[in-house]
Amino acid sequence: MKTYLLFTTLFAVLSISALYAQAEDISLIAPDGTTVTIERDNYGVPHIAAETETGVFFGQGFAVAQDRLFQMEQFRRAAEGRLSEAFGTRALEDDKFVRTMFYTPEERVQQFADLPSKLQNVFEAYRDGINTYVDSMEANPQTFKPIEFQVFGLEFERWTVYNTIAIIQFFTRIFGQAGGEELERLVELQEHGQEWFDENRPLNDPTAPTTIHATTGSATSKKWSYSGTEVRNEVIESIKSKRNDRKARALEMGLPTKFGSFATLISPSKSSTGNVMLLGAPQMGEPQEKQTSVVNEVELNAPTLHVAGMTIAGVPLVIIGHTDHFAWTLTSGLSDNSDTYIETTMDNSFSKYLHNGEFIDFDVFEETIKTPTGELAFTHYRTVHGPVFADDLENNQAFSMKMTFWNAELDMAVGFYNLIKATTLEEFEAAASTVPFSFNLFYAGQDQKIKFWHIGKFVDRSLEEVDPRLPHNGDGSEEWPGFLAFEDLPHADFTDQDYFVNWNNKPVDWWNHGDNIPWATATDAMNSHAMTRVNLIENFVSPISFFTYDNLKDIPRQINSHGTYQQAIELTGSSFNDENIIPPGQSGFNDLMAQPSPHTKDQWPLHVNWQFKDMQFSTSLATSVDSETEIPLTFRLHQNYPNPFNPATTISYELPEPGNVSLEIYNLNGQLVQKLVNTFQTAGVHEVEWNASGLSSGVYVYRIKAGEFSSVRKSLLLK
Repeated sequence: MKTYLLFTTLFAVLSISALYAQAEDISLIAPDGTTVTIERDNYGVPHIAAETETGVFFGQGFAVAQDRLFQMEQFRRAAEGRLSEAFGTRALEDDKFVRTMFYTPEERVQQFADLPSKLQNVFEAYRDGINTYVDSMEANPQTFKPIEFQVFGLEFERWTVYNTIAIIQFFTRIFGQAGGEELERLVELQEHGQEWFDENRPLNDPTAPTTIHATTGSATSKKWSYSGTEVRNEVIESIKSKRNDRKARALEMGLPTKFGSFATLISPSKSSTGNVMLLGAPQMGEPQEKQTSVVNEVELNAPTLHVAGMTIAGVPLVIIGHTDHFAWTLTSGLSDNSDTYIETTMDNSFSKYLHNGEFIDFDVFEETIKTPTGELAFTHYRTVHGPVFADDLENNQAFSMKMTFWNAELDMAVGFYNLIKATTLEEFEAAASTVPFSFNLFYAGQDQKIKFWHIGKFVDRSLEEVDPRLPHNGDGSEEWPGFLAFEDLPHADFTDQDYFVNWNNKPVDWWNHGDNIPWATATDAMNSHAMTRVNLIENFVSPISFFTYDNLKDIPRQINSHGTYQQAIELTGSSFNDENIIPPGQSGFNDLMAQPSPHTKDQWPLHVNWQFKDMQFSTSLATSVDSETEIPLTFRLHQNYPNPFNPATTISYELPEPGNVSLEIYNLNGQLVQKLVNTFQTAGVHEVEWNASGLSSGVYVYRIKAGEFSSVRKSLLLK
């Protein structure tokens, strides 16, 4: 295979530390012959600039392979049901479940063929970037090969677009699928009766806290029905036990599980500066110092797009972040988009099942699962409703899962490709309308507008009689009647209220729960946490009349909860205050000599101390400016690095025009501690070292004044 590679340094003999050093920028030649540059900041975050989209996504693939090649290997094996090859038979049930509930390789080939050509190009360029890094790894494995491949006795197979498709499908279901727990609800109904069921598993509890405060509709009020089919409790307990086991193994292997997410939007009328603000904190697993973060950060800059933020190893684009025009974030919506169907089998086997008055054949899939000790034949089934995930053949029952997003997961990728290229709120909303999964979506724009949507593809329950908390009959009598229109889903903007907060809570009071009952105010442990935690954010944000950027960054500490990724952004109309953090660090790389990247956990001290780092969006990472082409467009004060520090740290700032500059250090009592700069300076990027060897540990504030520009930041001295 052709290697699309051109280095500005002798890359093949660089150590991994040199590779990440700020001075060692990398130049690549993309498959279309254009040049790509990858420049890393002080935290190892790749800032990728290219002349074309092919180039920028090629660079993204190359950079993520540098940082997280083994994590990508984990993700694709988990997403394709191939963990047993590496982890042995303890992962066998996980592989069986994934192969049952997802797609065959042949189906993924067709799914890729159905993508728009521009998105096919994104996937192919990303693949080529990954494999170009692999070329270098194979040429010099001691330096560039992650040690985990040796530990597990694995060789890296060249990346394919179908690996990316599988990972997208896997992750979008983890965080965007909800429901499918109707069998558990049915057992509860059988055990406790209708009165207890309606009280403790209400279809709609109007007292649950909501993100949209005002009532904008009415809950569906009707008499629901159920076919009367019963299930055995021991069968359902087995299903629950297997689900819990899969979650435990995922945590053990460093794979993502649904954990939660919180967000805040501030409108100009509530903002102290009159600027919109957004805090996004997806929670995709509790950050651990010795475990690679589930997500990574990147900036992509090409003539047709400019975006930076959070993404997942193995997946191109950016999932949460900001462009030149807006910032956005997501939380899992938890709305019901999956239903269980009880199929009646003709006998005690998977020969046939009843549908529309006749017994028809199951779709049968024969597969082989490889393990270190041999191969295992495995058979799974589908009905017209979807994959069969469990059965009680002794009682002529099979249980299948019907999903609103079946065979449409890649619509998420199409939507986000269009989203990051949007320039207006209207274009952003049009892109969001195509996303089939259940998410809460938050927008803050340079247009000084904010908006919240509860998005996804949902069954229009008002058109059917089946109780959404209970299973559907698979005999053809209880098929879905249709779907809700996007404009009928919960949504509100700055004209409705001046802020929005969310922690996976109910979007609006009239929105029904479904079978997973995530927002009910029942007193049992299943529900109490889900309905109360958003009140922690609400109680902090609501009383503050003039909300500041520091208030925004303080929310995680106030509610005592971190995100797997956190971004705090203020949009001024033409520029940004943008800070974020991905603990423990950007990279997960350890070479065959067990030498780690310097960026495996360098954000951990920030995480521990409830701090953020500068996002460095569209700014030169150079420490000085020597030409007019590098003169900044706006004033900017950066977060000191390192931070926390002992005893010295560097403070950098940008001046778009010459003038008198002062940079001063204060303690928390407001006393001037040290004056670092007090002189006339030229336009450009400047930096100054602050040596605090004579000071005691604590938080210090540094303030810059340049003409009418003034800005402050906090730093932490730890001795």
